[in-house]
Amino acid sequence: MTATGSLVELDASTWVIQVQAALRADGQRLTAPRLAIIGWIADAARPFSAEALTAALASAGVGRATAYRAVDWLRERGWLARVQTERGDYTYTRTLPGHHHHAVCTRCGATLLVEGCNAIDALTALLARQGFRVHGHILELFGLCARCQAALGAST
Repeated sequence: MTATGSLVELDASTWVIQVQAALRADGQRLTAPRLAIIGWIADAARPFSAEALTAALASAGVGRATAYRAVDWLRERGWLARVQTERGDYTYTRTLPGHHHHAVCTRCGATLLVEGCNAIDALTALLARQGFRVHGHILELFGLCARCQAALGAST
C-alpha cells in the first residue's frame, strides 16, 4: 500500500497459482471439483453469484455444497471479495488477501484493486469534526475500464 494509493489489475493465472498454494498450505487437497471451481472463477469475465458458479459446474459433477463451501473458504481467506452491485445484490470477484477496495467495470467485469484509503481518511476526519466516529468502511466503485471505453468509442 502506498501513501497516495495505487491501482492493481489482478492477473487470473497468478491468482490461480496463489490460491492453489494457499489451499495446500491450509492442508486442503487439490481435488478435481476444487480445481474446476478455481479455474471457472479465474475465467469469469465478470463478478458472479455462488448460484451461477453452481449452475455452471453442475454438469462437471461439482455439487452445490462443494461450490458454496469453496466460495466461503475463498472469501474467508481473502481470495474472493463480495461486491454489492448497483442493484443492491451481492456477487463475488477475484481479489487478493489484504485491505483494498474494488473498481468494477460494469460492461466487462474487469476488477481493479484500489490500494490505499486516502479518500476515506479525509472523509473520516471530516466526520470526526462533527463528532462521528467511524468503525469501518467499504468502498466499491462502478464504471467503465479503459478497454471498454476504447471499444465503445471505436464502435460509434
